[in-house]
Amino acid sequence: MTFKPLITLLSSALLVMSLFPSMVKAHADHHHDEDSEIIVNNAQVRVFLPASKSTVGYLSIVNHGNADVTLTKAAIDGLGRVEIHEHAHVNGMMKMQKVDTLLIKAHQQLDFKPGGYHLMAFEPSEAIKAGQELKLTLYFSDGNRVFTQAQVVSLESQVEQASQSKQHHTHH
Repeated sequence: MTFKPLITLLSSALLVMSLFPSMVKAHADHHHDEDSEIIVNNAQVRVFLPASKSTVGYLSIVNHGNADVTLTKAAIDGLGRVEIHEHAHVNGMMKMQKVDTLLIKAHQQLDFKPGGYHLMAFEPSEAIKAGQELKLTLYFSDGNRVFTQAQVVSLESQVEQASQSKQHHTHH
């Protein structure tokens, strides 16, 4: 009797088991329901800076559906008010303005990031701390809602992530 098939099987099992934690972590970074065509990735809320009355949130929304959807509102547990904002060039100046609705086209991804669309959050019921997770709810014009967890992060960790992202993209 030869042990080669058994060794191959055990090697394959060990490889899958070693990859499993990273697959779970990668999967944990986004949210979807079995029936949902909207997926939210990498939702983050920054801790409030000292003496600041607002903070910012970033995320990516992917519309896997065949129809456009319209985001109308966002809410974050523990924060009294959340608004959708964008940075726009107005009369040659960069300006931040509130957005009442936001179209997400079919089969497209919309990134909320510095210098573009983002969430502005106000009125915390208590101090939020880096490492916490807060429930984020996105509301759409068709009545659908998407729930996910937003990771609370520090300004320093956001700067570090942005730096790593730029370094990663420049090496391609």
